[in-house]
Amino acid sequence: MATTAKQNTNKSYWGWLAVIGVFLLTKAKWLLVILKLGKFATLASMFISLWAYAIFYGWKFAIALVYLIFIHEMGHLVAAKIKNIPTSPAVFIPFLGAAIGIDPKKIDNAKTEFFVAYGGPLAGLISIIPAFALYMTTGDPYWVLVIQLGALINLFNLFPVSPLDGGRIVSVLSPNIWLVGLLILIPVLFISPDPILILIFIFGLVTWWKQFKKNTDLAIMKHEENVLTKINKDFQFLTNNNTGWPKDIDHSEQDLTANQYTSLFVKIKERKDQINRYLQNNTGFTFPVLQEKKRTEIKKNKAEKEILRRILNEMNIREDTLEVDTAIRFASVIENIYNKNENRLLKIRKEIKRIKTYYKTSVGTKVKSLVLYLSLAILLAIILVFASNILDSSQLPGL
Repeated sequence: MATTAKQNTNKSYWGWLAVIGVFLLTKAKWLLVILKLGKFATLASMFISLWAYAIFYGWKFAIALVYLIFIHEMGHLVAAKIKNIPTSPAVFIPFLGAAIGIDPKKIDNAKTEFFVAYGGPLAGLISIIPAFALYMTTGDPYWVLVIQLGALINLFNLFPVSPLDGGRIVSVLSPNIWLVGLLILIPVLFISPDPILILIFIFGLVTWWKQFKKNTDLAIMKHEENVLTKINKDFQFLTNNNTGWPKDIDHSEQDLTANQYTSLFVKIKERKDQINRYLQNNTGFTFPVLQEKKRTEIKKNKAEKEILRRILNEMNIREDTLEVDTAIRFASVIENIYNKNENRLLKIRKEIKRIKTYYKTSVGTKVKSLVLYLSLAILLAIILVFASNILDSSQLPGL
């Protein structure tokens, strides 16, 4: 028995909610497992999606939808391949579209992210061309439905909220645009509380918050860099002046070295105690965004405390008596701590550089990207209106 439009709508609504619930509850771990299965996952998930769409909307609609989503994802894969970025095969997710796995660390800058993201909607535009040709040849309004659906999917994907393609595309201009997109989405959600839009809003908000926190992360890393650099200067002094303790070393020289070593320990410990007092006096709740400066300061102190805690533990001095273990080889311990700090500094400086340069692009690149983005959005909008006008005066039997 054929289902009515109202029944289809209700089934679709609850079907979407069920899929979204499972997706959130599992935190997408199942998707990561599927992505590792390779090309088989693409084929299997494609047929599952085809079957799911067909149950609610009919086979003709399901085939069109899967075809359009497939071409869209192939656009991302081709763009990533051009940039030599490894990806996993595409995996279809019923009622949510499809996804490909890309390691964010393989994308060095927003310009590359724009290129990979733009490949999807651009391929989506190209996927509509055969439907145009078939409609002009046959006059069958079904092909207009394919045109409308293709334009709608890809135009929707251009909305400037991450993780949609539009959000990743506009990041080359400024990631601050994501907040504008979220603010626009809020009244839309009140007017039409669609589960897919709700899911996009939630993920978009999380992505924006992570980006907003980048300034805090950067401040913390810079503080860690300063702390480690300062401490290593003290350790370098000891390293340069003490290369080991031979058996015939003069006892007074050893005492002097032990005193220097202990003094450095005391200095580090006093700073750690100072941080503890600060943190004890700042244990109350701080509001995100509104009290971000205070939140950042607290996090900087916590990061420094962890660095100092690690170093004090490795210095092997009893805090109650400040006695140095007589078996300790000072040069070896000092060098070990120094090298660990240097390795950490290399990682921090690399990450600081990545964060500071990721969204830096020339004015020319920004202008070209904006023109490409708006041109594609306008063209898809025109196609959508064109197809909708034809469908308004046509009927689509058997869908």
